This record gives sequence, C-alpha cells and structure tokens, in this order.
Amino acid sequence: MRIRNVAVPAAGIALLATMVTVTANAGPSALSLGDKLVGRQADGTVVVPENKIVEPVGDTIEQNGRVGDLEISPDGTTAVNFGRAGFDRGTLTVVDLESQEVVQRYTPPSGVGSGTSVGGLLYSADGRTLWAAQTENLLRLDVAADGTLRNPQVIDLPADAVDSVPTSPSGDPARPLPSDLTFARQGKVIVTSLNGWDTVAALRARDGEVLWHTPVGVAPRDVVVVRGQVYVSNEAGRRPESGDFTNFTYDTRAVVEKRNGRARTGSVSQISLRSHEVVETYEVGLDPSALLRWRNELMVTNSSDDTVSVIDLKDRAVTRTFNVNPLPGQPYGSSPNALERVSKKHLAVSLGRNNALAIYRYAGKGAVPVFEGLVPTAWYPGKVIFDEQLGKVVVGNQKGVGALGPDRTVDKGPGTTPATGPQVYSDVGVTQLLDIPKPRDMAASTARVFDLNQWDGLRERNPVGDGTAEPAAVPRRIGDPSKIKHVFLIVKENRTYDQVLGDDPRGNGDPSLTQFGERYTPNQHALAEEFPLIDNLYSDGTNSATGHTWLDASFVNDYLERSYANYVRNYGQPDAMVYPKSGFLWDNALSHGLTARVWGEYAPYFTGPDGSRSTGDWKDWYRDSQILAGEKDGELHVPLGYYQTKSDVPSLDSILARRYPNYQLQIPDQYRAEIFERDLANYEEKGGLPSLNMFWVMADHTAGSAPGYPTSAAMVADNDLATGRMVDAISHSKFWKSSAIFILEDDSQNGVDHVDGHRNITFIASPYAKRGAVDSSYYTQLNVTRTIEQILGLPPMNQLDLAAEPMYDAFTDKPDLTPYDARPNRIPLDTMNPTLKQADSEVERSWIRWAKKQNFDQVDQLAFEPSNRMSWYTSFDYQRPFPGDKKVLTPKQVLKRYPQAPTSTDPDGALPETRSLVPHRVKQQ
Repeated sequence: MRIRNVAVPAAGIALLATMVTVTANAGPSALSLGDKLVGRQADGTVVVPENKIVEPVGDTIEQNGRVGDLEISPDGTTAVNFGRAGFDRGTLTVVDLESQEVVQRYTPPSGVGSGTSVGGLLYSADGRTLWAAQTENLLRLDVAADGTLRNPQVIDLPADAVDSVPTSPSGDPARPLPSDLTFARQGKVIVTSLNGWDTVAALRARDGEVLWHTPVGVAPRDVVVVRGQVYVSNEAGRRPESGDFTNFTYDTRAVVEKRNGRARTGSVSQISLRSHEVVETYEVGLDPSALLRWRNELMVTNSSDDTVSVIDLKDRAVTRTFNVNPLPGQPYGSSPNALERVSKKHLAVSLGRNNALAIYRYAGKGAVPVFEGLVPTAWYPGKVIFDEQLGKVVVGNQKGVGALGPDRTVDKGPGTTPATGPQVYSDVGVTQLLDIPKPRDMAASTARVFDLNQWDGLRERNPVGDGTAEPAAVPRRIGDPSKIKHVFLIVKENRTYDQVLGDDPRGNGDPSLTQFGERYTPNQHALAEEFPLIDNLYSDGTNSATGHTWLDASFVNDYLERSYANYVRNYGQPDAMVYPKSGFLWDNALSHGLTARVWGEYAPYFTGPDGSRSTGDWKDWYRDSQILAGEKDGELHVPLGYYQTKSDVPSLDSILARRYPNYQLQIPDQYRAEIFERDLANYEEKGGLPSLNMFWVMADHTAGSAPGYPTSAAMVADNDLATGRMVDAISHSKFWKSSAIFILEDDSQNGVDHVDGHRNITFIASPYAKRGAVDSSYYTQLNVTRTIEQILGLPPMNQLDLAAEPMYDAFTDKPDLTPYDARPNRIPLDTMNPTLKQADSEVERSWIRWAKKQNFDQVDQLAFEPSNRMSWYTSFDYQRPFPGDKKVLTPKQVLKRYPQAPTSTDPDGALPETRSLVPHRVKQQ
C-alpha cells in the first residue's frame, strides 16, 4: 500500500513525511498489543477494545459514566457534562477543575425533564444558572457557589410553537431534541437547534417562551450567534428537492447516496436575528458538527470527511476546506468533532477516533492552517474548551478509559445463577486538563499518538501483492491468492466469554461467571475444542446499534457514537446518518468484483406482500421449523417465503436472502437453520456460492420471562443448536475444503466477564483453522473483519481496519478436512415461560404483565434493570431478592429506582418501535 502526502501545509508535510518514513521503517510498534488484556497496564496506560492504547497527557478527572457535552463555568473553576452512567436516563456531572475532583453527580428526579438529549449546556453570564437540553424540553437549574446543581425547572418546547413537526409513518410526532444552546441579545434570548424538528428556535431566557422559530436543514446540531446572525450546522445537510434519492433519518427524509443509503450532503444555515429567516446556506462536508468563530470566519468540523471548512462571514462564502486526517494518503476515519482556539494563533481540533487533538498554527483570514502535531487524549474526545482563567485546555473524553467502573450483576433466567463482574456499561469518562502544547514538544507528542494508535509499521503491515504468490490461508499481502474462497460470518447476540466459555479450563475463564455453560451450549464448546479457542477477543461496541456497525463496516461514525447519550433519533438502523462513509463489508466485496449474500443481518424489515409484519407466535414458527425438518406432519402456518426481508441500504437490499427472517425473537433459530440448509443445498446443486456470506442468528438474546416465549436457557440452547447445524452443513458440503466460518457476538452487553465486559466469544471453523489451539492474542471485532478482507483480497475500508492485523495465529496453511458434527441440544427447546394464569403470586403476575408490554420483535428494546430482575425472579420462583435489593420488587418499583433505563420513555419501561422507513426518490411536484 503506497503512502503519499495529502494537501496539508508545508510545515505539516515536512513533519508528517519525516514521521511516516521513520515509523514505517521501524517495524512493529514498541507498544504492540501482543497478548495484552484490555484494561489498565502496569505502566499506567490503558488498553481499550478498539486496537488502541490510551495515555492522556496532563491531568485527568475520572467519573462513572461517559462525558457527553461539556461546558465550563464563567469563572473557570468548575465544569459540567452530561451523559449516561450505566442505565440511568441522563446524569449531570460537576467537576472542580482546580481540585480535580467530581463534586456532584446529579440525575433529575423522576418526572422532571425527559432525559438528556445529544448535546446542549449553557451557563448564564453570572454562573448562577445552567440550562441543560432534554429530549423534549430544557431544564433550568440553580448553580450553587461550589458549582453544584439544584432546583430543576422544566422549560417546555410545545409542538404548537412551531409550524410543523415531523412525524413517523405511523403518525407519531417527532421529539424536538434540542442539541445545542447559545445566547443572543445580551443574554436575554436563548437560541437552540431543535435536532428532531429540523428547526432553530429562540426562547426568552426569563420565562422560556418561544419567541420565533425557523426551519433549517436536516438534523441541525451546533449553533453560534455572531453579530446578529445565527449559524447552525445541519448534520444531514440540505432538505430534499424534487428528484433527489432519499432515506429517513429519524422522522425526516435526507438526500442520500444510492449505493449505501447514507446522507450525502452537509450544510450550514445562516439566519438573521432581525428577520428570523434563512439568508444563506453554505455547502460543507459530510456530517458537519462543531462550529467555532475565529474573528471574521466560522469553522465547522466535517466529521465524516476528516476535514474542517472555513466560512468567510463577510463575503458569505466557504473559502477553504483543509484535511485533518493525520495519516497521509490513508483512508478516512479520524472523526473531527470539536474545535477550539487555544491561543491567538493556535487551533485545536478534536479527532474522536484518533484519541488526539490536532494542533494547527493559524493566523486568521487568508492564512493557510499549518499542522504542528498531535496531543494524546483519553478514549474518544468529543469536546475541547480553553479555560482562560486556569490557562488550560479542557477536553471531554466520552469513553475515557473504558468500562472500568463498578461491577454489575447480570442474571439470565432459569437454570443459571447470577454473575457479578465487569460489564460493558460501566463506562469511566475522563475530563482532561492540559497545558497549551509547545512547538518543541510536538514531534515527540505526535510520535506517541502514532504509537498508541498502532500506526507504526503501517507500510509493512499493508503490502499489496501482485497475485503471483503461492496461495495461503491468510495471505500476507493484500490481493494475493488465498486457499479459502468462501467466507461465512455468523453474528449472534450479546454474550461475554465468561458467560459461555468461562468453564473451559484451557482458556482464561472464570467458571463462577459462566451462566450458559456446556449444558446449554454443547456446540459452542465443541467448536472451541475442535478448532481454536480464542480467549482474548473484544467487542468494539457496547450494544447492537454500534456492534453490528463495527462488524459490518469496521467503523462507527461520530453521529452514532454521540447518540449513545440517548438513542432518541434511532437505535442504529434504519437511519441514513448511521451508515459510515466508507460503506460496509459487502460493499467492499461487490466493488472488487466478488459476490455476496446476506441472511438477516442489517435488514430491519420482514414483511408480507402488503407490507404487513409477520404473524404467528413462537410455537407457530417452531412447529413450522419441525415441519420443514420432517419431524412433524402438517401445513406451515404461512407459506415459505411469504414474508420477506428488506433493507433501507440499497447495496444490501439487492443481495438479501429474502425468506430468511431478520431480528424476530418469536421465530426460533431452528427455522433460520432450515432456510439456510435449503439455500446451501441449492448452491451445491447449481453452484454459485458467494465469496462472502453473512448471517444473523439471534435467539441467544432471549426474551426474559415473557409469556409465549421459551425460557432464556432454552433460547440459548436453540441458538447453539442452530449454529452447530449451520457449521455441520457447511463442513459436510463440497465447499468445506475452501471455506472459513467466523462466529461471534455483535456485542457483549448482557453478561459480565472477569477481564472486561467487552470480551466476546468467537469461533473460527475451517480446514485451515488451527485445531485444538488456544489463541490468546489480543483481538477485537476489527481483526475479524480485517481477516475476512485479507482472505478475500479486499483492501481495508478505513483507518480502523487498516491498523488491525489479520488473525494469522488462528490459521494454518495445512488443511484438516475433518467435518464438524453438530451436537444435539441437552435441554428441550420448547421449555416455556409461565402464563399469567399459571402465576403463583401478584408479584409474579406484575412481571408477566410488564413483559407483555415489551417489544421482543426488535433488537435491544428492553429496559436493562427490570429485565435482569425479571430473569432472576423466574429462576427463584419470585422468592429471592435480586442481588443488592432487600426484597422482591415489582416492575414499577424497579423503574422508580432506575427511571428510564436505556432509551425507554414509556412509564412501564417499554421502548418505541423502530419506524418502517425505506429509501425513495422524491417525486416531481
């Protein structure tokens, strides 16, 4: 892979060219991850589950929960940020910047506010009042002398205060989602971007009355006021016009790419404070996010283009766009998401995915920004502010040092025991204080960022072959031939390593944390025994919204990462703003002349010819699977293929296996295995098996104690058997001699693990997989995707898979063609949860009624705290309190203690349904 310089200023080119030459020839990084475990290291650094190490310079203040938006008090002594702390509905954290301590963690009482939005904090000039954006309103809080918060008051944002509110296809109104706040008219007016209503509104600061509102572009984010003009960045760009190809983001259509359905425009709107009208619209890069005024210019970070655009406020024109990607000539992936003036002539740009600040010397209008170097931050910086009083640069690092917070208890139903340990939601965010970097320190500081990001030796690690090399299982050069011609990627749901394989004595497991051991998962244990046991691989994401995107695209953009605070727009797919610019794994394959097929993965719809959703309960679909298997006689409750999958990603929609169900927990994985076996038999007969084959089998997500569903243990056993059957079918086919099967979880959020909550169970079945080996190399999901690319001769899609090493240690070039024989399930798959009539107590009935209201048709739509207790209570006949509780609680009591667990807004903890949204072309009027 050739490394070339990009269009950066001369001084930056000189520094980077020198660095690339030195590091590229230095061989593997001195910080090589080797077999390191995620977490704190002896040298004070922290290994995070993203193939990186973090070592923030300066002073750090750690807190439980992520650091979302951040604001500094006018006197510069305290800072406030909001984000999620585990499963609460939004917590405001106050830190003392002088003593460097957390002085308050404040969650508004139940019934006050509507949960934190994706941004928006604003202090009054005297520092006595703080406004904080909520999903449906604003909070006004009093600020005490020590910076702590109290006396919250709700400021409503009534829908009738604007001309029109977007609605979903079902007619549900969108939420306003204020995303940023700023002052106008000498602090008498608050201007806010209403991200969900595609509107900018002004409120009277005294009483919160809406004074005016103006429609802007799609998904407005940051807002600033300069000399009587309001400027707002529109993340999804301009509004669609006739003839545009569009897709939904939240409840609004955006102009999108025809290939992958993602937004293809970005814009900044200018509004006159006098007329309240849009007077200018500036076209900028993709996903414009943060705004910064620099004298007579306005800068905007284009998060999905790795660029910063400069708007001349006097001439009303975009005068310059400069690249902030610090890897010359390499793919995108830096995610610039914030910027700040840190001296009269220096600009700092936060590079979220690079865990760094990029420092530029900038003299102002007409000058060329000169790159000076990089400064290490903690994990995923998202806000940077210069504190003039302290003379410090303050950085809010969203993911901080990873999931190093308090242990959590997870239970998974009958037959299992609860487990307490590290869990993915135990985030520890970091507020970082550092001095203004000195030019003489920049070279060493930049080199350190290269080390921490595993960028050293990129040239040697990414050689391009000429196709003449001897075939290998995993070629050493991109494009050289592989002995493997067909790759299968099977994605499962939510389990940690210890939760399933902790009882395997060969690996680094803790059997006390094993909840679905060999009794429930005989096939997964057999796969780990016959093929490599991989015990040091981690999920890059936290939940399904990010997990599937990491696996399918090797990247999560700033829009989705920032949504973690509260998935109020959409929970992952379908959303035109979620899809990465670099596309997906199937895009990579198709664009390089390969074939691909996808069974269920990333396909949000499974509908009939009239658009109706699938019908039938679990027993109906289970009986259908038995009929298809020849175990029972009778007619299917619906004909095979009546319901078909559909995706809003055009490139995926064209390669979907239509009759294979998507995420539907009422459809057992045995039905999916039957569909796949039929498809595989067809390929055996007619040929044409694709190079890339991707699957989603998800019954191990489980449905808690919901009536009409099997127990959690039975659903895990169903998933295990289906997985074993699929491997069995492939290994007994004519394709086995040239196949590799990768099996892993999309994330590990529903279990605990003694190493780290992100540790994932992963299997590789192939004639070329090392039989019986234990591979403890540090890996993440990125390494799995990169290995698939290397086998298929595909180049990396972005910075993340570019820096990830293929999993060479798990493979051998000498094949063993012994097929795999699936193990039978050891517990009945139709062991069902009790019904309301079968309940023995009112407490049990309260939980069954609660479960009936939950959405098991779509991924991760359960409130975490009550669902854990639901599983626990079913294990002990509602007689034993959940660990940490003094008594057995009802759902209402749990939700009162843990209001609005992840993204839940219903009083009963039920989550909103995913909207039925598909791309379309705007018709001519």
